[in-house]
Amino acid sequence: MSSISFLPILISLLATGLQVSAITASSITSTYGLTDSFNFTFPDQTLNSADANTWLVDNWSLYYKKGVDWGNSDIVFSPDPSTSTSTVVRRQDSSTSSTKTKTKTSSATSSTSTSTTSTTVAYPSSTALNGESPALRIEYPQGSYSKRTGGTQFYANPLNTTDAKVTSGNATSDGQYERMMMSYDVWFPTGYAWNQGGKLPGLRGGPDTKGCSGGNETDGSTCFSTRLMWRPNGAGEVYAYIPTSQKNFCSQSQVTCNSDYGTSLARGSFSFVTGQWQTIQLLVVLNEVGTANGVVELWYNGVQALQFNNLVLRTSANLASVGGLFFSTFFGGDDSSWATPTDQFVYFRNIQLFAGAGASSLSGDKATQKSHASVNANIGKWTVLGGIFFGLMGFLIV
Repeated sequence: MSSISFLPILISLLATGLQVSAITASSITSTYGLTDSFNFTFPDQTLNSADANTWLVDNWSLYYKKGVDWGNSDIVFSPDPSTSTSTVVRRQDSSTSSTKTKTKTSSATSSTSTSTTSTTVAYPSSTALNGESPALRIEYPQGSYSKRTGGTQFYANPLNTTDAKVTSGNATSDGQYERMMMSYDVWFPTGYAWNQGGKLPGLRGGPDTKGCSGGNETDGSTCFSTRLMWRPNGAGEVYAYIPTSQKNFCSQSQVTCNSDYGTSLARGSFSFVTGQWQTIQLLVVLNEVGTANGVVELWYNGVQALQFNNLVLRTSANLASVGGLFFSTFFGGDDSSWATPTDQFVYFRNIQLFAGAGASSLSGDKATQKSHASVNANIGKWTVLGGIFFGLMGFLIV
């Protein structure tokens, strides 16, 4: 059904004054036994990219203590876009330079070589916060698409898995976080050019902290990842690097497998809008090893958009936990057809993690048999309707 065909329904909804009740984070955490949490703190002032990187290292428990994987100069703490109309980025004309000295010694002679590296610093367009906390602004420079050419990527695991509270049921004896929910608000500026699509933050886990992205497939023994994607016109999905070998998994109507890259779960079950904040909540519950009962659920503005209850997210106990926030965002895609046509920005705020002990306790087929991933189709349609409704009418979920 096209978005245009929803217009009569929208008018009818306005006439009846219908309100949509949102599911709260506390309700989800209670239902799934998510006993621990972490709020990613934001500064009380705007920060340029150099200071923003320092803030992340000092406060966000990055896995790589040296800093983000890449995209350092595309990270800025900037005024909340709902209070400011300017999204222009300013870069230093003269880059900040640092000199590194490397000494090489042999039994015969010793030599010293010096190299100079430059770091480009990006600045917020304004320092006027207008009474609001700054937002995390990520830049995608014109022509960028994956390949570390725009956006950023880093892994944050502030919830130490050894601290998981072991309770009853399927909780593991060594206290791993086998269930986790990520929540954040995201803002796409008005006029955002979606092109073919791009990545947004999600969750990852497993001892391999670099795989399960960029075409590095997984057999479920070392890692998994579940990021989000926007597609043309803002269509949303969960983009997962998970095992695809379970019988009939890729033939399901709400699953789109790619032999070289990740798997799209319920593409178009919700839609991002522009010019306003919208809230994403993504839940992952690991399956019992050998059983297809893993869970991936997503709520968009408090309305459930997709629900997969019978997934194989891991095939080995070596993948013991959901590790944390996989903040991975860029245009792409593997070639220039995915590139952003102009300098663009996306903003994030209210980033949180909630976690608990215990694998899924749902019944499920053996992992080698058919896995039925179920999507709440009616809710998905209502979520798409809600996205269009909120974008056109500025309707607020209560």
